[in-house]
Amino acid sequence: MGKEIACQLSKFNCNLALFARRDNELQKISEEIIKNNKKIKCIFKKCDVKNLMDIKNAVDFAYKNFRRIDIAILTAGILIPNPIQTFDSKIIRDTIDINFMGSVYFTEFLMKIMKSQKSGTIVVTSTLPDRRGVPGWGAYGASKAAVSWFFESLRSEAKQRYNINIITLKPGSVKTPMIENYHRRGAISVEKAAEIIIKGIIKDKEVIQFPLGQLLMTRTMDLFPIFVYDKLDIDLQKGDGYPQVKDY
Repeated sequence: MGKEIACQLSKFNCNLALFARRDNELQKISEEIIKNNKKIKCIFKKCDVKNLMDIKNAVDFAYKNFRRIDIAILTAGILIPNPIQTFDSKIIRDTIDINFMGSVYFTEFLMKIMKSQKSGTIVVTSTLPDRRGVPGWGAYGASKAAVSWFFESLRSEAKQRYNINIITLKPGSVKTPMIENYHRRGAISVEKAAEIIIKGIIKDKEVIQFPLGQLLMTRTMDLFPIFVYDKLDIDLQKGDGYPQVKDY
């Protein structure tokens, strides 16, 4: 999804800085973007969001090249099942580190720059089902709920004190490699997702949620009383493709 967002932003003549773990892939994307729009700069640097110094170096790299950072879109994340039969705290720790703390680390260094600019936008990625636990997906859900709650706590103060916009991105199912092993009814293309995200940023939305069908279904389920929610079919909630495991 991050790649498609970058490609679409290049059509708005935005200078871009790309970060991910695989610098060979970043180079290919950067070369493709520059080939299609020679008016812009598209720089890149290897960055592991679990590494605080990698993130500091990435933000410094962007700032040294452009002398300002107007928009940061944080999309790094992992989706790993955590079955109750093989309860493993390492899965939970790694998921929290990448999905939540990665955004926190980036924000720590971005804030310093955007405060001095007295402007900026930080887009963080949560998920649509961020209000109730889903069987088998507790690690992912907890990490994304943490994103929603934490950045909600920053939004008004960042705006009022420093003119910094914080946007929480809450996508449902998007056809990316992350869900290629899990059939998700109503999943939308990365192209459509990127289009919705960019339009939301332009409109200065506080929260960007999509697709509409999954949004309505999720918010309806949020209203279910606990005793009803707990009786919903477990396998149905986990979704197609969830691994079948035995007790250890």
